[in-house]
Amino acid sequence: MPIGEVISTLETRLLTPDFTSFEKTKIAVSYIQLKLKLHHTAPDDVMTILESLVTETEDGLIIKLGLARMVGINANYDRSYQLFGEVIQSPAASSSVKAIAIAYLILSYNEGQVFASSANLLNTLNELVHENNLTYATALYHYMAADYYHSVKSFDIAFEYYEKSLAGSKALNEWPLVSDNLYAIGILFRNMGNFDKAITYFKQTIESDRKIDINYAEYIALYGMASTYFRTDDIEEALKLAETVTSHPLTTSFYDSEIYRLKAKALMERGRLSEARVALDKSRSTYDDYRVGEKTTWRAELEKLASQISAQEGNFETAYKEYEVYHNEYLEAKKYEDLELLESANLVYEIEQQKEKTTLLEKENRAISELLDAREAAQQTQKLFTRWLVIFIALTLVTLVIILILLKKARKTNALYISAKEKAELHSRLKTEFISNISHEIRTPLNAIIGFGQVLTDKLEDKQTKKLTSQIVNSSEMLLQLINDLLDFSKIEAGKLALDYGPYNLRQSIRKLLDIFHAQASNKGLTIKLNIDKELPKEMIFDELRLKQVLANLISNAIKFSSAGDIEIGIKVKQKDNTHCLFDVWVQDNGIGISESQQENLFQPFIQAESSTARKYGGSGLGLNICNKLLEQMSSKLHVVSAIGQGSRFYFTLEFCHSIGEEYIQNQEAEQLITQFQKTRVLLAEDNDINVEVIMAMLNATNLQIIRAANGNDAIYTLSQQSFDIILMDIQMPEMDGYEATRVIRHQMNGTLPIIALTANAMQQDIDACLHAGMNDHVSKPIRKEKLLKVLDKYLNP
Repeated sequence: MPIGEVISTLETRLLTPDFTSFEKTKIAVSYIQLKLKLHHTAPDDVMTILESLVTETEDGLIIKLGLARMVGINANYDRSYQLFGEVIQSPAASSSVKAIAIAYLILSYNEGQVFASSANLLNTLNELVHENNLTYATALYHYMAADYYHSVKSFDIAFEYYEKSLAGSKALNEWPLVSDNLYAIGILFRNMGNFDKAITYFKQTIESDRKIDINYAEYIALYGMASTYFRTDDIEEALKLAETVTSHPLTTSFYDSEIYRLKAKALMERGRLSEARVALDKSRSTYDDYRVGEKTTWRAELEKLASQISAQEGNFETAYKEYEVYHNEYLEAKKYEDLELLESANLVYEIEQQKEKTTLLEKENRAISELLDAREAAQQTQKLFTRWLVIFIALTLVTLVIILILLKKARKTNALYISAKEKAELHSRLKTEFISNISHEIRTPLNAIIGFGQVLTDKLEDKQTKKLTSQIVNSSEMLLQLINDLLDFSKIEAGKLALDYGPYNLRQSIRKLLDIFHAQASNKGLTIKLNIDKELPKEMIFDELRLKQVLANLISNAIKFSSAGDIEIGIKVKQKDNTHCLFDVWVQDNGIGISESQQENLFQPFIQAESSTARKYGGSGLGLNICNKLLEQMSSKLHVVSAIGQGSRFYFTLEFCHSIGEEYIQNQEAEQLITQFQKTRVLLAEDNDINVEVIMAMLNATNLQIIRAANGNDAIYTLSQQSFDIILMDIQMPEMDGYEATRVIRHQMNGTLPIIALTANAMQQDIDACLHAGMNDHVSKPIRKEKLLKVLDKYLNP
């Protein structure tokens, strides 16, 4: 009998009173086993019958297991986790039932984004499967492991497990699991950007689905194809498939909501705003019907899309309000996605820039205008005052009366100037606080990414894996550099940014930089070419970070504003002697180009070629200004040659020293990371568990004894009970922050041991605040292992 008829027959039997409780229990077990494989929930009346059949027997626990999965599918995760836990902990549960319960609990955790719990359960499931030789559960374990690694974006590992599960399920003729694997692999390749392979696997899913008579996987495979075509910008094919998905007999609110969202976004990007608004409203309603009252970051994204549509419609005030709704809902729902704050900040900036029509921007402009008018008036008054002062010496007391009148006018003008100046200072302070908060929020997760990446790079032996890990660290450091752009802009304007010179291989520096951009360029069909003069010295003295920052900005712009052709990074030696090398550097593309009129203001801060550029390509308008300021510190200047439709060539000239003294080389070679310390007792005050793991991993190879305190209060108590040689102090902690804890240690406990600030608060005023509170030194997050060890060496090896 076909599966569809079997399920329908079993439901009818469960709802009829003609069977005994024992008979209905057996019927329910068969029904549950099919529903689990198909990932289907049951009608409400059938759910009620199933709940009445739950007992502490093998069959009763299978029914409870099925209920746990069904309520999870309906997004009632708390209830789902509770029921799974009861099944797994029950003494009556066999190894097979426990294994299946753990497998579907992992799947439910992944759907609810509770990945840490999934990782722990995977080990338990693996042991259970192998100890009891559970054949079907083995294929299921491989699928759940793949789903977990897919969820946490470890795509290569996920693919290996999917292939194992696919082979096992084919051997057992478990066609629903075969379809699950084929569909999941398609989604995997879609997420990796390999869209052709994704479509191939979705088509295989449909072929496999023909072995199941209820079109179990055909619907989700069509959804996968539609979502892929949306990503490839094949809008017509995507819209056609979207209609097929939303009208399919097995349609579900979850997938429909996603399809309508993708449809709305695609229509918005093509200017079809009224159609986009209709699709967005359908996405909202289908999601809210499916997950009543549930707050998720995915749901919040719909409000961001609404804000973007309103902005394109020209309704900027509504767009700003909708964005505030998105931002608040997102922060309430977010779990491990702190990096999204960067996009939040960018979107706020883009909305505020739209034609300068929002109230907030008008207030800023008024404050600046008042300041400029007051300053001009004060200057004119001062000139007039000086002129009349000279006349006063030569002329009569009548002139004195005129001067007194002018002085009165000057006082009024100065009062206006002071008022405008105070408003401008308030705006500057608010901007600084905003930048500081954003910097702190983003540096905290980056601390884990860069820290663990550095530790993995040191420990890994496989060259390919080590290379990939290094690329993660390099990319994260580039992201950190983007965050530092705003700080750099302030430092440069204040004349406080100093270059950090050292011996570096410029060829290797550029190749490392290009590792970050190759994938981005390839996705747009672009080719990056290197044209480096063979006469370029192998090693020169320069600030590698700042030069890479300049080149990274130029390469990123070349990729952003190009859709075809090559991007050339070139170096040509102009002059070289025994000590110095003079050379040209350029980045050339075949992109949209820049007109002569637009080039006049191109290097000014917060300015792009035209307003439509910001809307289409994004960006803050700071990059080229910062590049030019950095090059000025290197005694150079950025130039551009470009024309509309003919691409752009950005170039500059540098002169570096390439003669390195023997003493300098020996000092550099002798410098090694310190791992052994004379004083070893360390108190780590840190509330973030991930940051603790990062620091522990960095210091694992040392002889340090590290005791952790979760906040300032715990640190003070621990210090009163034990002796330590140094304290590593976080700043933002619950109950008592690092500043207050330091003041208590210094003034109430008369503590003199070194206190080092470990914090994502990295602006100059934050460093000054740490020192003012009584701390001895400051290490900013993301933490560099070399920097941390040098600071520890300074205080623990006297």
